Amino acid sequence: MIKFYTNKRKEDDVMELDIVENKFSIRQIIDVIKAKNEHIRKLLTVKDRHSDAFVYVISGSCTYNFNDDQEFTVNAGDIFYLAHHANYTMYIHSDEYQFIFCDFEFENHDLKKSNIYAPSNASYAENTFRKLLYIYTHHTSISFFECMSILYDIYGIIALTASTNYMSNSIKTKITEAKEYIDTHFNDLSLSISVLADKLDISDVYFRKLFKSQYNMSPSKYINAIRINNAQRLMKHSFLSLETCALKSGFSSLQYFSRVFKKMEGISPGKYRKEKLND
Repeated sequence: MIKFYTNKRKEDDVMELDIVENKFSIRQIIDVIKAKNEHIRKLLTVKDRHSDAFVYVISGSCTYNFNDDQEFTVNAGDIFYLAHHANYTMYIHSDEYQFIFCDFEFENHDLKKSNIYAPSNASYAENTFRKLLYIYTHHTSISFFECMSILYDIYGIIALTASTNYMSNSIKTKITEAKEYIDTHFNDLSLSISVLADKLDISDVYFRKLFKSQYNMSPSKYINAIRINNAQRLMKHSFLSLETCALKSGFSSLQYFSRVFKKMEGISPGKYRKEKLND
């Protein structure tokens, strides 16, 4: 079974709320910090995040993987909302991942969805975060009120960005059709992002962006997930070679299949098959 992003947490099936669709009041600011993380290519784990946070990425790139199979890659100019109680791992791609973040709490304590936002005016967003940082670290009698005002400005930038990036129903339908095409043609060796984008008459880059926006998974990763899922089904039949399972699932070679399989499952296909057949 391929797992898709839903609005529900696995462990307790509780709905996670969108911070744009639901207009929340902010209870308090906890901290505002400019920081950098140089743990390149090392997984960092956060369990039960202690607060809500707005993060502005100054430089670098980082992929966040959440327990409910959400995956976000943030780059310079992005604003990232990290939800209170979120569990996730961070994989830093760049030599220096630098950011400004504000830890705070919403009044409403319901579970919320972490999300990424790419404001059209990144310099304005960065200046707003820098202004918040400056006022927070230079205390005056009115710092609290100024900081709260700026934090709401950031919340407004996020809401504006979300509304600007709204995906029309017609586009959603096209992306759904593309996903359904993958579901039925995953074993076609000619299947590619370019082929799918051509069918929708849009660019490869725009197709990737729309697909990930709708399914919180890149189309390439989804194609590989579908193919791996089918290969696992075929591998239950001992009379089929691994190469046959790979080719029948849309992989061009056993070597490529093995590489993708181990990356996604954390185990080689041969070892996986041996364990499953011995169950």
